[in-house]
Order: sequence, then C-alpha cells, then structure tokens
Amino acid sequence: MIIDTAGRLAVDEKMMSEIAEVKNAINPTETLFVVDAMTGQDAVNTAKAFDERINFDGVVLTKLDGDTRGGAALTIKSVVNKPIKFVGTGEKMDALDVFYPARMADRILGKGDIVTLVERAQEHFDEEEARKLQKKIKKNKFDFNDFYGQLQQVKKMGNVKDLMGMVPGVGKALKDVEIEDDAFKHIEAIIQSMTPKERENPDIINNSRKIRLAKGAGTNVVEVNKLMKQFNDTKKMMKMMSNPAKMRQMMKQMKGMPGM
Repeated sequence: MIIDTAGRLAVDEKMMSEIAEVKNAINPTETLFVVDAMTGQDAVNTAKAFDERINFDGVVLTKLDGDTRGGAALTIKSVVNKPIKFVGTGEKMDALDVFYPARMADRILGKGDIVTLVERAQEHFDEEEARKLQKKIKKNKFDFNDFYGQLQQVKKMGNVKDLMGMVPGVGKALKDVEIEDDAFKHIEAIIQSMTPKERENPDIINNSRKIRLAKGAGTNVVEVNKLMKQFNDTKKMMKMMSNPAKMRQMMKQMKGMPGM
C-alpha cells in the first residue's frame, strides 16, 4: 500500500505536523521524500526540513523529463545523507525508473544516458514482431503499416525530447528546442488518411493521392512529401541493417570521415 501525503514547494508547519501524525499512526515500512527536480537548490532546504521532522528513508526525484539535469540530487544526498532511490521522467507509472548514480552524473555533464535508452527500448521490444518485420525488410516489403507500428513503439518509450536527450551530445543541442509531446501527430494523421492499399503499396502514392492525403490530414503536400522521404530513408536504412556485409562497409566509410 502506498500512502501519498499532501506536499508543498516550501515548508508548511501545519502540513509537517499532519505528515508526522500520519507516520506515527501507520508506522510505514518505508518513507520516501518526493522532490521536484526543477525547484533546484530550494529542494535541498525542503528536504532537510522534512528529514529533521520525519526522518525519511530515501528520495524520489521527479520531472527529469524537463530541461533540468538534476544537479540538486547531489546536494540533497550530501545534506540529508539519504539515498536517491527513484527518478521520474513523466506522469505515468512506466516513467518511474530506478536511480543510477553514474547515469545521473552523465546527465549532469551533458553526456546523455544511452544505457537507459537501450533499456527502455528492450522493455517494449517484441521478439516475434521483430522477426516478422525482419522477414519483410529482407523481401523489401516494408510498408506504411510497419512504419506506423514502429512509431507506436517509439511513443511507448516516453517523451520524444527526453529520449533524444539520452543520446550523447544531443541533449545539449536540444536545450532550447521545443519538441511537442505529440510530435508524431502530423505523421500519424497522414498515414491514417491512406487507404489500406496505399499503406501496403507506397509506390502508388502519386501527386493526386498526395493532395488527397494532405487534405485528409489537415496539412499540405510539402508535409506529405517529407513523410514519403522519411519513409524511404527508413526503408533503405533498415534494408542496409539487415545486410551484415553492407553494415560493415558503411562502418568502414564512417571511420574514414573527419572527426570519427
């Protein structure tokens, strides 16, 4: 059983007394202090006051899906000497992750968090579906149904900006870039405007069909053309990744590039 008490961004004596009474009444197995990472150093003072009053067992650091890097985490650990147990990167249960000090250090230094990104991908990985998709790619049968399915897999992994921020070097570049939570909605609308035949046979989508798709999705032909290019690029990349010889050749070419 989880009992969630009232909370404040600043210390409130009446609320503190209520929380102390609740703790004495229920004698919980564990008491966790939930702190908003975006409050910065103010969170440290609040954590200290709460610990002095109720002696909590650990910390949950939330809102790490925003621009904050969570630097307050280090200070809180130093001041109250209590472990940070979980971090929150969204509003749903699947956005609650176990805290790993090394990963937080990389985040604070702007190095990303590729390990968590891989773990998220594995959580939503369907081995049977992957095998089916691989067979289609080898036969050059990858279509918009598959493309749409891959988008849904990415969406399940969490906030787009948060995911991209886990890639080393990308988080810093995205600091001042606004990426909407529903960044895929225009792409989804265009695909949903397609007929089953168009989804299965993208090559039949000519100019007249593009105009119809643009109207159906509430957008313009330029956006439809962008989607067609993204689809074709994805198809080529997946085809290459399914061929080990071509992948090795591509890796050799990349090594020969400046800065690699």
